[in-house]
Order: sequence, then C-alpha cells, then structure tokens
Amino acid sequence: MKKTLIAILIIVILAGIGYAGWYFLLKKSPEGGSCSNDARCLSGLACANKICSSGEIGSSCAKKDDCKSGYCVNGKCTEGKKDDACATYQDCQEGLLCTKSICSQKPDYSKYFNKVTISKMKPGLPPGPNNPTTITDTFTTADSIEVDFIGVKATTVGPYYIEIVNSTTGEVANSTKDKMDTNFNGKDTGMGTDMSGMAVGQYDLNIYFNNELILVTPIKISA
Repeated sequence: MKKTLIAILIIVILAGIGYAGWYFLLKKSPEGGSCSNDARCLSGLACANKICSSGEIGSSCAKKDDCKSGYCVNGKCTEGKKDDACATYQDCQEGLLCTKSICSQKPDYSKYFNKVTISKMKPGLPPGPNNPTTITDTFTTADSIEVDFIGVKATTVGPYYIEIVNSTTGEVANSTKDKMDTNFNGKDTGMGTDMSGMAVGQYDLNIYFNNELILVTPIKISA
C-alpha cells in the first residue's frame, strides 16, 4: 500500500513537472497573450511589444512595421484615418494632419493669405542684399528659417507663431510663441528663427494664427 502511494505521488509530481514544462516552454499564446519572441505565439501571430499580435487594427505594436496598416500609435495599430490617434502627421493617412493628437483635415490658410514661402538664410541678420534667402525644405543647424506670408488679407489681424516639431516623437523642438511678438496686420509680412541647439532629423514646421493651426509642412535638418 505504501509503495502504491509513493508511486502515485511520483506520477503526480512528474505530471506536474511535465505540465509546467509544457506551459512555460512549449505553450503558445493567442492574440493579446504575453510573449518573449515570435515562437511563443500561435501561428500567424508575431511578438510585438512583448504581446502576441496579428498586426490588425487594435493589435499591439512597438513600431509601424508591426501593423498591416503601417500605422502604430501608443502601442496599438491604427488605420491613420480621420479621428484616429496620432503623434505626428506621419501617423495619419495622406492629406490629413495631426492636430491635438487626432488625425484631422488639413487647414485652409487661403482665407488668411494667398501663399507662404519657407527659405533659409544666415542667422543674426534680416533678409536682404547682405543676407539673401533660398527657398528650400532642407536646412542645417547653422541656418535660420525665414517664413514669408504673401497676399495677406486685409482682415487677417492677430498674433501668429511657429513651432518646429520632431516628426517621430511629436516633441516641440523650437517655438517662437514665447520668444517674440509677431502679428498679422492685414499686410504681407515675414519672420525668422534660427536652428541653434536643434538635432539633425525630420521635423514638421507648424504655423499658428490666433492659436489655430493653419499650415504644416515637413522640413529636414542636417549637420
């Protein structure tokens, strides 16, 4: 009898060890389950951000390549459509902007002015014969950005400012909001800001008028 009980106990222990081995070494997780690599997920799933993911909308992700849509925001796959979450315009479908962390329609600045030009020039001097401007979307850390508004409507009156935002992180790298007093007064105007202290990378140049985002355009800063 004693030998029988010992045998049963050994069988139970071995079964427990076998189950634990299967659970921790062989068991594959479904969508949403935890994982350490792709092999720990069921067939058709990948390990993204330590969670098994199908790459479909709402699935876990750590980068856009984890998603079939190509959009990954806040660790979840999105469609990048209007009203979806975003950090920058690159998280949104073509033709949309990222406004207040939401994909939205591009603003129409034509009600305020006809055209805006973005140029580079040397810092420390206003644009002119001794400091000519060159229209471009590529700058170096030694350049200044000159933004000129052309065909400003007579009714366009009020403060405006520029923000330069990292296209990957959404972090504001440069802002003129609290640095200088710039206003539209119903006439053509312009303003500039230097690139000192900014890192090399891809950025969005955002223009605000009366705290309304009226223009977003991508720029590149190199060494």
